[in-house]
Amino acid sequence: MKTAATRALLVALTLTAAACDVNSYCLNCADAGRVVSGGGTDDLGEVDLAPAGPDLETCNPMTVDTDPFNCGGCGIVCPHAHAIPACIGGACKVKSCDVGWIDLDGNPANDCEYGCLPTGAEVCDGKDNDCNGQIDEGIDKSNDPLNCGVCGTACSFANGVATCVNGVCTLGSCDTGYADLDPTKPGCEYRCPVYPPQPTEQCNGLDDNCDGQVDEAAHLEAAPTTLCVTRANTPCAGTVASCVKRGGVTTWYCGYGAGVEFDPSLPNGIATVESRCDGKDGNCDGQTDESFASVGGGCDNGLRGACRDVGAVKCDPADDTKTLCDLSVLPDAVPGAPTVEQCNNVDDDCDGVVDNTTGPMRLVRDMVHITTGGRNYYIDRYEGSRSDATSAAAGVVDVRSCSNANVQPWTRLAYASAQAACAASGVRLCSADEWQTACEGSPATAYPYGASYVGATCNGVDFAATHALVATGAPSVSQCVSVAGVHDLSGNAKEWTSDQQGSTSGMPSQPIYVVRGGAYASPSAGLTCGTTFSRASADTALDDLGFRCCSSTAP
Repeated sequence: MKTAATRALLVALTLTAAACDVNSYCLNCADAGRVVSGGGTDDLGEVDLAPAGPDLETCNPMTVDTDPFNCGGCGIVCPHAHAIPACIGGACKVKSCDVGWIDLDGNPANDCEYGCLPTGAEVCDGKDNDCNGQIDEGIDKSNDPLNCGVCGTACSFANGVATCVNGVCTLGSCDTGYADLDPTKPGCEYRCPVYPPQPTEQCNGLDDNCDGQVDEAAHLEAAPTTLCVTRANTPCAGTVASCVKRGGVTTWYCGYGAGVEFDPSLPNGIATVESRCDGKDGNCDGQTDESFASVGGGCDNGLRGACRDVGAVKCDPADDTKTLCDLSVLPDAVPGAPTVEQCNNVDDDCDGVVDNTTGPMRLVRDMVHITTGGRNYYIDRYEGSRSDATSAAAGVVDVRSCSNANVQPWTRLAYASAQAACAASGVRLCSADEWQTACEGSPATAYPYGASYVGATCNGVDFAATHALVATGAPSVSQCVSVAGVHDLSGNAKEWTSDQQGSTSGMPSQPIYVVRGGAYASPSAGLTCGTTFSRASADTALDDLGFRCCSSTAP
């Protein structure tokens, strides 16, 4: 007959071999195959290895030190909740816990009191994975970005480092090359256009420092100081560079004013050669309108002579690429030109020839037609003068002689010069006879104005207290005129004639010519029409010696 100990041992072996479908966490093995002592099962389906009561029949006083059913004395059964009991030295002990149960507190009084089936190291899942009586120990849900606040809440931010702060997912730092500029969007949503980002903005149309702004003044590099021309006293003075976009390109450009010629698509862009005529130094090189060298120079209306209106070249206000002739400056064209040619060193008829003696508006010399005594010739009405002479000045144009009223006579010229001056006008020096006939008239008189001397009539020694030339035909000597109408044949300036009276004895020998009429310092005898004693060598040039021209044909 088997003893109770033998039966208990068989039951234990049977339990060990039986499968226990247990829950992974704190399971109660509730298998129906577990036999309860006495032939029944408990309400948890666990094997009841102890007899329902003391088994005094099987109690062996010799084994009470080791028999869990009679431990320390007959009828003393060791507790067996979720465990295989053991009796050691008469004291109940837990030999081993059932699968899924643990003696966590080490108290034999309650056997294997903690139901738990270990599954490995502790993870954050709300369970005691390592069956140490603690749930999710070592998991810092306040700071663990993989389990932030609750298990399984993994923090994640686009292009950034995720952190967990006090159980709340928080963006830490952004990945290099990204920035968090929009607080309404999670993560680092802004990709920096320049990598790596720079501490200072460059003038390039890019967000160099990755702050969402392009070329902002607060962080922009300093403007270059040598890019622009800033020459003083030019339109470029004070020019500074600005960071702007032109033609699709953002860079530093010089902010030149309207008076500067420059290509705005180039950083400096200033013109090397001015193209505008505007009175400004358009390329700030210290010169104004140098491409228009004619500005300020003379010009005219394209006509000739008295019709020519002289002007000055200036910039065209209607087109700054051109110039025009400003005819508002003096001298202007002679009013009324063209007119009949006068002996005045002016092209009065605007034909390009000065004082011309041919053509429909030719110069008609002022001469008197002499027919006295059967003669037929023409003599200048006035003493010979230069074409530019005035009432106050004798002039300087030594080209041709004129017969003009109220101008200073041409004196201080030698015989050959007087002869050439007449020839240049198409006439000749008068002969002594021609001169005297024009002076005396018919019947002949001693003086051009009459038979008797009148000191105040012609410019001789008695004319004025001061002896000097006066303008031929001037109002002051208006009565010093011959019957034929020839003026100043007496006094004012002696006049060369073509009559030669010998030659000088020196070498080279000079011909001697008769000079007629007397001068402003001559006495009455020297002022007569017939005086012939005044003579001069051909090379003589005196302040009071002039000439008069004659012609065999009508002017």
